[in-house]
Amino acid sequence: MLLGHGHMGRHHARKLRARDDVDLQVVDPPLGLDATPDPGADFAIVAAPTDLHGALALPLLEQGIPCLVEKPLAHDLETARALAAHPHLSVGHIERYNPALKAVAHVRPRFVQAERPAPFVSRGTEVDVLADLMVHDLDLARLFLGDPLHEVRATGVGVVTGHVDIAHARLELGRGVAVLAASRVSAAPVRRLRLVEEGVYWSVDLATHTVHKVAWGGGSLDQEPVPVPPGDALDHELDAFLQAVRRGDGFPVDGRAGLAALELVGAVRESLT
Repeated sequence: MLLGHGHMGRHHARKLRARDDVDLQVVDPPLGLDATPDPGADFAIVAAPTDLHGALALPLLEQGIPCLVEKPLAHDLETARALAAHPHLSVGHIERYNPALKAVAHVRPRFVQAERPAPFVSRGTEVDVLADLMVHDLDLARLFLGDPLHEVRATGVGVVTGHVDIAHARLELGRGVAVLAASRVSAAPVRRLRLVEEGVYWSVDLATHTVHKVAWGGGSLDQEPVPVPPGDALDHELDAFLQAVRRGDGFPVDGRAGLAALELVGAVRESLT
């Protein structure tokens, strides 16, 4: 069962309809689709606006129906904590499934830099750019650097939505530092990640699925291309979720991870100047 047939919901629907192991019901009353969710559904994917996540997912989780809830997990931390209390919850942090990340999964950086500018679109404006876009890189920074958060400094400005639309943040997190920039009012989209280890620099283009490695100290800064496995992030995410549904455990990017990313969003928001 898919709840929501907007931008991300349409992508989920396209992928699920192409599978021969899923019988899909799409529920989105404002778009004239089914208005009554199937109480006997094996799973649910919640791809509705963020402020509806709690109202849609909590009753299903309480019935024991596994749910994949799109990021950000919820509109507020109280709702996110209620959702995260359920062990059969997955959160749609799709960048974790990006093939380019598989090529650098072994990297243990001390410094993470991320850039995520994007053109303005009207969807997702119920939240600020921190919860809309930067949340991806906050999740990845935590994945690479670990916990806890030691210090955060940030600045942001609203442009068109009434929320912060451009933000820069510096976080001392786990064993290193993350410097992140996100904008949803830029001319062209970029999704770039840089990971710095002792003597090695990794450049990861999350949009083109390309990775380069630069080793310094030998008098050269030549870039060495790194092989990236083929694949599609949404396919990988759905595969992992549906496998967990069938097993009944081991749900990927669980509620604790989704809540932790949202707590970092809150910490950045509180530090904005």
